[in-house]
Amino acid sequence: MIRRERSVRCEVRGPRPTWWLLYVIAALPVTAVGLLEIFVDAGALRQILEALAVIGGFGLIALWRRSNRIALDIGRRHL
Repeated sequence: MIRRERSVRCEVRGPRPTWWLLYVIAALPVTAVGLLEIFVDAGALRQILEALAVIGGFGLIALWRRSNRIALDIGRRHL
């Protein structure tokens, strides 16, 4: 009886970035600014709220980057 061994190639991969979450985070400030344009009268209040929405969006993107830094670094090494 001939025994054949199967060659199993197992590649260990690290964590993967959660790209879907980044897309959701990027859509939030755009949606917020759109809603502000519709429901808040023009003036200083609307400008302040729009600026806060954009700054908050950048803050969320920075948090996403920080929470996915290991996955992004591992992915960069495999290029």
